[in-house]
Amino acid sequence: MPDKVSLFATCVLNNFYPEVAISAARVLNRLGVEVAVEPSQTCCVQPFFNSGHWSDSAKLVGKFVSDYSGCDTDIVLPSGSCTSMIRNHYMEVCDQNDADSVEDISTRTFEFTEYITQKLGIYDLSPFKSESAESINVTYHESCHLNRELGISKEPISLLKSLENINLIYMDQSEVCCGFGGTFSTKYPEISTAMAEEKIANVKQSGAAVVTAADMSCLMHMGGLMIKKNLDIKSLHIAQLMDLAMGTDHIK
Repeated sequence: MPDKVSLFATCVLNNFYPEVAISAARVLNRLGVEVAVEPSQTCCVQPFFNSGHWSDSAKLVGKFVSDYSGCDTDIVLPSGSCTSMIRNHYMEVCDQNDADSVEDISTRTFEFTEYITQKLGIYDLSPFKSESAESINVTYHESCHLNRELGISKEPISLLKSLENINLIYMDQSEVCCGFGGTFSTKYPEISTAMAEEKIANVKQSGAAVVTAADMSCLMHMGGLMIKKNLDIKSLHIAQLMDLAMGTDHIK
């Protein structure tokens, strides 16, 4: 029997980058995983939680529990920050009646690269690559929640390095925050922009044609500034790079 997962696309992907969720699903399919999507999925609750609206957060956690407590499949998210919200913070705000369900769901929730490496046991994607995939110079931004809250650091790098068409170039201070920080970027736009300026300078210095990460919110923040600066550097989610390497000939 093939592995089965439910893909939680996140607000950012649903509203702005649905192509990233599609790439994630295609990659998982190629790795032998059957992908389903909960049609009523909404938000992981992080914006409410970070803004201090904990009573409203509890209601949205309750909806997530209602959506996913009835299934026994793993839940995969192409986002370290949303995965961290579910695993590390749901218990802080959930209704006590939902506590057991939250605990169960937390054990079944995985970030995209974490699921591929730790659940599927795949660290080498070279057997799945397409011979026609074009070579790409890529640099990697290590998003904060993925590294600091989930402890996922080596997994995405290992997957990228295993793809022969990906020339992974080290970026100075790759682990430093890009400045997005969710609501932080709207509360402190000047600081957020200054942080992004420093990050973009390091991306540019790397000489890479593409900057990638496991969180599209970081890439949205960096990508917007790069467009504003007229830099010829793309921002692509790691799932999109894997998708290209495995044979998809065009990514939006």
